Amino acid sequence: MPPKRTMRYRVVKQGSTAFRRLRYRPAFQWALQHTKWFYLLFLVVIPLGYSASALIERTQTNYYLFTGPQGGTHYLLGPRFADTLNWPDKLERLVHLNVVPDFVPTESCGSLDNIFYMNHGIAHLSLVEDGLPLRVEAGPRCPLPTALKLPRKRTQADEVRLRALMPLYKAPLHIVARKTLGFSDVRDIKAPTRVYLGPERSATEFVASLVLAHYGMALDRQGKELGAEEAIDQMLAGKIDVGFFLIGLNAEAMQKLARSDQFHFLTVENAPMLELLYPYLDQLKIPAATYPHLHKDIPTVGTTTILAASTELSDVEVYEIASKLSHQIHNILHDIPFNAAKASGSTPERDLYYPLHEGALRFYNHDPPFFLDPHTLTGIGTYLTLVYALFTVSRQFVRNYLTHRLVHAVNRAVRAYRITTAQPETKRYQAHVRKVKYLALALLRDQRLTLNEYKRIDEYIKGYG
Repeated sequence: MPPKRTMRYRVVKQGSTAFRRLRYRPAFQWALQHTKWFYLLFLVVIPLGYSASALIERTQTNYYLFTGPQGGTHYLLGPRFADTLNWPDKLERLVHLNVVPDFVPTESCGSLDNIFYMNHGIAHLSLVEDGLPLRVEAGPRCPLPTALKLPRKRTQADEVRLRALMPLYKAPLHIVARKTLGFSDVRDIKAPTRVYLGPERSATEFVASLVLAHYGMALDRQGKELGAEEAIDQMLAGKIDVGFFLIGLNAEAMQKLARSDQFHFLTVENAPMLELLYPYLDQLKIPAATYPHLHKDIPTVGTTTILAASTELSDVEVYEIASKLSHQIHNILHDIPFNAAKASGSTPERDLYYPLHEGALRFYNHDPPFFLDPHTLTGIGTYLTLVYALFTVSRQFVRNYLTHRLVHAVNRAVRAYRITTAQPETKRYQAHVRKVKYLALALLRDQRLTLNEYKRIDEYIKGYG
């Protein structure tokens, strides 16, 4: 095995040979003479290229807003949110370019399906009830549109991607019973009453099960595969006696059922106790005269319907979404009672059960994540530091290379003309050295050599004089 010194010599020799071949290439010579183009490349071209690629990506991006089943308030609000988010702002209208990603409202079977799709990276925004389980192990009840596909691998350790963005409105639990049964409160329901608890794995089923479990009631459940509108039709047809509906106040589906004088609303007198046991539930009242034949307030429980965002969205994107919606939230929720139209002035991080998205936190705390954001400044500072370090190292490398070549030219002249301390300089040697000094002065004038490097070359020449 050859000694390390020999191996090192071979490596240096090979590298020197390769460098000598490179330095005669036109591209290398051009790079040495036009260093200002490197400043333009790293300070203008690369940042503009990165910005252009990000702009193109945003214009080609589709974000999916999952709503809910037909007949529900979620389904009604979904297109309103999508239209608001897709509407270009003043700058986009000025340049005739919509750089906002397209938000596509997508029908689903309810909040639990929305949570499932969001945790699997399909839904980017969704309308859900605050406080529902963040992990939904069972698969969705409704099939996805053909444009969307579930990931092949699904495990129980899937990441929870759901974060709250803003509260929207309170959804009371409507409990409607046939008058002939004589029930006035939910505690009066007795078996074998035919009860509708909402679709299977829905938010209605989740909240209704909490209420019934609190009273220790086991009832004959009907129509677990039915949506709200279908269940109401079944009740009007006499096939269901009691129905639980977690839906926005004054929804059209409930108006349809309330117009019939066969049914009335049941109270939940233990609503304060349920709110204490389950902090994500709210003690609410269905006001009198909200529905036909309703002459007094109905105490009940309910949930807070929120707009949720996925962690797949960046802080800047969520901040922009919250800012855009806050200006139009009055128009979006104008016909929804119990709405949180003044969301921009509230502090939902204290009231909501789900954690807020970091972008939403910045919106409510008036801390925009743009150029004054520490993370953004750190990224810009890191890039500029790397550019400066590359510039400094490359400039010093070029200077060292030029100094080395000039000194090497003096060495070749000394060997060619056999200059020694005992033999005076020849005219040909002096002419060669003058050329070297002239070239060194020209490089000093162009700031491609420092004064110390020029003095080093000059002293080296004088040493053979």
